[in-house]
Amino acid sequence: MTLNAQRFSTVQITKMILIAFVDAVISGFYLKIFPFDYTINLAVVILPIYYYLDRRLVPAVTGIFIGSVGLIFRTLTGFYYYGSFANAFWADFNFLYFDLMYGIVFTILFFRNENKTLYTFFFAALAADFLGNAAEFISRFGVADYVSNSVMATLMLVAVIRATLAVVLISAIKYYNFFLRKEEHDERYRMQMNLLSELRGEMYFLKNNTEHVESVMDEAFSLYREYDGLTFEAQKTKALNIAKNVHEIKKNYFKVIEGIDEIILKETPFDMLKLMDLTKMLYLSTQRSIDNEHRNITLVFDVHSETQIHEHSMLMSVLRNLVNNAIEAIGNYGEIKLLHSEDQDKHYFIITDNGCGMTQDTLAYIFKPGFSTKYDDDTGNSNRGIGLSLVQDIVDKYFDGQIEVDSIIGVGTKFKLTIPKNKV
Repeated sequence: MTLNAQRFSTVQITKMILIAFVDAVISGFYLKIFPFDYTINLAVVILPIYYYLDRRLVPAVTGIFIGSVGLIFRTLTGFYYYGSFANAFWADFNFLYFDLMYGIVFTILFFRNENKTLYTFFFAALAADFLGNAAEFISRFGVADYVSNSVMATLMLVAVIRATLAVVLISAIKYYNFFLRKEEHDERYRMQMNLLSELRGEMYFLKNNTEHVESVMDEAFSLYREYDGLTFEAQKTKALNIAKNVHEIKKNYFKVIEGIDEIILKETPFDMLKLMDLTKMLYLSTQRSIDNEHRNITLVFDVHSETQIHEHSMLMSVLRNLVNNAIEAIGNYGEIKLLHSEDQDKHYFIITDNGCGMTQDTLAYIFKPGFSTKYDDDTGNSNRGIGLSLVQDIVDKYFDGQIEVDSIIGVGTKFKLTIPKNKV
């Protein structure tokens, strides 16, 4: 948790410094649209767009970075114009009042406002612009000049224009993103349709093969019943026919497996996926399943890594099996946690639940194919137990990793995964 928090803070600071630098550069560009001597600074048009698109940016804090970097930038570039660094520094010092006031007002009216719409955005940009300009003007010329003549009206008009331009740009970005998402959605739909059609063909083949299985079973059973009444040659012939049919079934199933595997590899929509995005998909699908089954289970997924995962389908299979296993162990009430950490070489996952737990005798068998602790009293059926066996097989053989489990009766179960980064 500490490492993730530090990484997040570093990313945000880097982002604020970058925004401050870009703002300092763009602040040199103006639009002259008034007949009198006043221009529109483009940097102030773009500034609120940063805050709208990235809701984690705190405008008041970002304003400090913008004001500080901007003052340094203008001091360095204004040396030749003002004759000295000191003159350049004090000539542009008053811009700090605008940046600080803008950030404070925008923080109060938009950042802390739960109802973040384009209307609240426009009002916040308008008020922050007007009051920021007022703070700068008063610091330069005093209150008397500010309230006299038409200064207030001019600054209000400028604020309205810049806030309107910002809203127009935001609307254009949202409109563009909408078409991008729609195009991506259509492409994914087409891919899913292709995948579904090919899988249905393979499933049709599998269904036909099940009829073949039934005929082999019937023939084997008839051999059993008629064994004593058949001649030796007849017995050999029937046994040979059964062996041939089993061989054909085996070949057919191998073809289907190869076909499905080829389809899945061919139709994979993306090669790489961020780990945090992968676990978010798992969280959402699991939460929907829990909600549909009306279970009171709390999911806590603490995964913030932006590491790109290539073998995301296999890793998803492992994590999904372990989370589903935890759900079955809990029943209707409890909590499941999926925690992640990493170092330079390995990923570490911990999946815990506060379910019924397992005895040490049970722990010795949970990774055995066919073993299961899940028995249905109503139907008499038990889970075939392939989930944990599959998990261990993937972790050990496919990822060359390790899986450990600890469990205490009445307390819960903890699975620990260690997976080399170069395997995923």
